[in-house]
Amino acid sequence: MKQNKSVKIFRISGVFKQKRQTTPFSKELCALTEENAKEKMFSEFGSRNRLKRRQIRIMSIEKISPEEITDPFVQKLVSTDFKIPFED
Repeated sequence: MKQNKSVKIFRISGVFKQKRQTTPFSKELCALTEENAKEKMFSEFGSRNRLKRRQIRIMSIEKISPEEITDPFVQKLVSTDFKIPFED
């Protein structure tokens, strides 16, 4: 049985702690579910900033419409006919 899987846009806001400083962040991601977006955010922050999951506090996760996107990369992904392949 084939399910209709559409990509949604999520905005994740929170703070992360690094070297005695607390820094706020807001990140927009494309993902199938809220859980996938959270995992992708943890993965990106871990690889780019060398942060552990316990150093990142998520304050809010919200699904946003294409008109609310502020990130140019995500905007370009949404505006084209870009498809993400997936397996059943």
